[in-house]
Amino acid sequence: MAERLTMKLLAEELDTLRKQLSKVEKRFERKLEGALEKATEKLKARIDDGGLHVQYGPAVDADARRRLIEQCAYLRAERRGFAGGDPRQDWLDAEMEIDQLLLQGWTKNDTSAPAEAAGEPAQHEGEQGRPMQAPARQG
Repeated sequence: MAERLTMKLLAEELDTLRKQLSKVEKRFERKLEGALEKATEKLKARIDDGGLHVQYGPAVDADARRRLIEQCAYLRAERRGFAGGDPRQDWLDAEMEIDQLLLQGWTKNDTSAPAEAAGEPAQHEGEQGRPMQAPARQG
């Protein structure tokens, strides 16, 4: 009998906690949606005002950027022996890395290539057969 009573009390407590969690989740979703709407409006305003410009280093067009990302993603997969991982995540990580390098002034004409955060030199040849290495880290 006592066991049934305890189970009933626990079930009621669990139900109460679930209801509270649901309320918290709904409140969080409303706040998150509001924040996203504000951020979207600000971004649209910056774009409309012409205040948002991403400029890469000289001589890096969209095709060159895509090729750099492609190469970097390939090197990521190659370093792990093409085992495991996710090609989409490799691409996204490579995209972030290349964009960061380009925004820092790295260009296609540099004799260095992107490398993962470990900073390992790439074991790949660049255009015109030159060996490509990771850029020196600025600290």
